[in-house]
Amino acid sequence: MGPRVDAMVAALRHRGPDAHGVRVLDTSAQDLHVGLGHARLSILDLSDAGLQPMTDPSGRFTVVHNGEIYNYLELRSELGGSAAFRTGTDTEVLLAAYARWGDACVERFVGMFAFALWDAERERLFCARDRLGIKPFQYAWHPDGSFLFASEVRALFAAGLEAVSDLDRWACYLTHGVYDHDRHTFFDGVLNLEPGHTLVLECGTRADALAGAMKVGRYWSLPERASEPYRGDFDDAAEELRSLLDDAVRLRMRSDVPVGVNLSGGLDSACLMNTVDALVGEGARVETFTAAFDDPAYDESGFAEAVPHRTAWVRTLDRIDVARCAELLDEVARHQSAPFGGVATIGYHALHGRARERGVTVLLEGQGVDEMLGGYAYYRPQLLLDLVEQGRAVDAEAAARAFGLDVRSAVDQARREAAGDAAPRYQDGSLPVRPDCLDPELVARAPEPPTFERPFPDHLRNALYRDLAHTKLPRVLRMNDRLSMAFGRELREPYLDHRIVELLFRIPAEWKLAEGVHKRLLRHAFRDRLPATLVQTPKRAVVTPQREWLRGPLAPLVRDALESASFRQRGWVRPERALQEFERFLHSGSDNTFFIWQWIMVAREDRFR
Repeated sequence: MGPRVDAMVAALRHRGPDAHGVRVLDTSAQDLHVGLGHARLSILDLSDAGLQPMTDPSGRFTVVHNGEIYNYLELRSELGGSAAFRTGTDTEVLLAAYARWGDACVERFVGMFAFALWDAERERLFCARDRLGIKPFQYAWHPDGSFLFASEVRALFAAGLEAVSDLDRWACYLTHGVYDHDRHTFFDGVLNLEPGHTLVLECGTRADALAGAMKVGRYWSLPERASEPYRGDFDDAAEELRSLLDDAVRLRMRSDVPVGVNLSGGLDSACLMNTVDALVGEGARVETFTAAFDDPAYDESGFAEAVPHRTAWVRTLDRIDVARCAELLDEVARHQSAPFGGVATIGYHALHGRARERGVTVLLEGQGVDEMLGGYAYYRPQLLLDLVEQGRAVDAEAAARAFGLDVRSAVDQARREAAGDAAPRYQDGSLPVRPDCLDPELVARAPEPPTFERPFPDHLRNALYRDLAHTKLPRVLRMNDRLSMAFGRELREPYLDHRIVELLFRIPAEWKLAEGVHKRLLRHAFRDRLPATLVQTPKRAVVTPQREWLRGPLAPLVRDALESASFRQRGWVRPERALQEFERFLHSGSDNTFFIWQWIMVAREDRFR
């Protein structure tokens, strides 16, 4: 048991470079063995007192914990005050919270976390993942009957699990463009514990009965938490949003190591930075990090300069060119262990390397607003359909004019999407995938596009919920976790504080989209804290030079991928058809590069292991 856990921890040392620990725990049965391992990234209480696995004073509970319980100080006070604790860690508070409240402790946590806690008295393993899935928890059953879990799939392979690609997942990704949308990964038998869920193994005395004793359950449901409509007015909601964001950032600034901010060229980032600036106080130093490209058309560094601040900013700008992008491609693939989004992901991967160079361990970032306040243009038809179905045809016409849409065609499109009769479109209106270039047998493995629950009575919230819970946000969070932890940096997401998420799913649709404006509530909340030029700035549809690079300097890389022996032997994509489609792309004006990047991912499938 010990050597296996040692190997798993070694595979994750990039995530926790500061210390590591392994414990093999006693059980009442000869055929039941429990080993816990941890690679530590020291953030709270940097002394050896914070090492994991950590056991409570009674010796009954032992935990390994990834992430942060941000409200640990408030919980510590509730649990008996500082005198009751030996360390300054949130992990010790987690143990005490479990001892007091049992499984229900997770409902009291404000944070991002994935943990596994062994109860020696009951011989029971309790595992949990945070509400939005910011921190990962992957698990599998080894053929020898062992239950394995880790933050990354590479640790499971280090424990002896065979790395076999899940063809059904690849088929879904290549045929429909959907991935990271459920508990399945790109490897056979490897599953994700879903966000807001717990996993319990009642081990007892029979190790061979573990699989039957595993129970997975949900402890947080956004549709349930957002079932009651917001009772205040627009100004009330703006004030509450700003207050919640202030508190979310305040909690996420808790750290015994330096904290910085990833600052991009957008409204969400500007509001976050403004909040940080107000909290740390005049004269303080704040390290900021911005990823940029050497193409001036996609350089957002100037936008960040427009954010007013009282603090002294220490700016780090990481400007990536096409040569460095190509050079980092395989490194990023190894850390992601799954397909990733493209050039933007590579740029942010490199940025966290710069943060490590600067000695900044914790970074705040403004992720999730688009999926809660309707930041993407394709949400507009959903709003129009809701207005029409509410008998507000005049309002729908006015909204359509403000957004530059034809109300009839937009509503028809939204109806077809709601019925599952319309395939998702890329930003330029084209289909993002090219199933006609795929092997027919692979396509047959994914005959129907995935469908997602529609728990809300209106189309807009269902579309937002789909993106937040199944499509856009889960894959972004997976990518962000891997690219930051590749350098042992912790990425914190204040907008994804569950209290903010619940608020924004309770407010009326027009507070999100109206008068030709997206994310209205956030703009209103910061109207007196940011310049009008920032508050009113529209969202940019394309923020990387990926299309230009794939048409130009990266074109040889694409051809090499499509002509490689491994690509042909894999047989998932027909190389001749793919080459024809790529040549068509080179001579078109299309923005759509999604299908080309898919093929680059196929060519690097072996790097994911």
